[in-house]
Amino acid sequence: MKWFDRILTALRSAARDLISEGDEIEGDLVETLVDAAQTRLTVLRDELAQAVAREKRAEIEWRAAWDQANALDTNVDTALRSGQDDLARVHIEQASRAQVKADELSEHYQACVRVTTRLREEVQALQTQLEDVIRRQTQLSDREHSAESLEQINRLKREQRRAASDLKRDLEERARRVSKREDYLAAREEIEQTKK
Repeated sequence: MKWFDRILTALRSAARDLISEGDEIEGDLVETLVDAAQTRLTVLRDELAQAVAREKRAEIEWRAAWDQANALDTNVDTALRSGQDDLARVHIEQASRAQVKADELSEHYQACVRVTTRLREEVQALQTQLEDVIRRQTQLSDREHSAESLEQINRLKREQRRAASDLKRDLEERARRVSKREDYLAAREEIEQTKK
């Protein structure tokens, strides 16, 4: 069971690191940590699959031992009813050993059930934590993109205002030049008319 505890401790530690650093680190590093956490989660899922297989084998062995113990108990009852005391003693010994074996296998099966249950809970907890980190990272990325978009919109607005201001000045300057030309032409026309 020590290997199991070491795996869980390492996975919990990695998940905590990922969650605590998620807000403080850059996107590429978060991506790397998420990939590492997903790899660890895959390892844990594989371990869970193996634990489920061990549990199923333990259950089959326990049920077979239990059935054998029950069959031997039936043999004891049959021997006692038929008055075969020596045969009954042999069957009692065999039934006793079979019952001890069935009890041991039952304990082993229950231990396997506990490990499998614990692994399922750990997989679910780590999956939830990982999904939370991914969700938070996605939200943070969305917020970053929104901030970048707002910055770009504001920059474009400033550029647009500057361009509009420059265009307004150019138009005013052009209007002054046109006005001067018109005044010059009007004055010239007046001079020419006064000469006639």
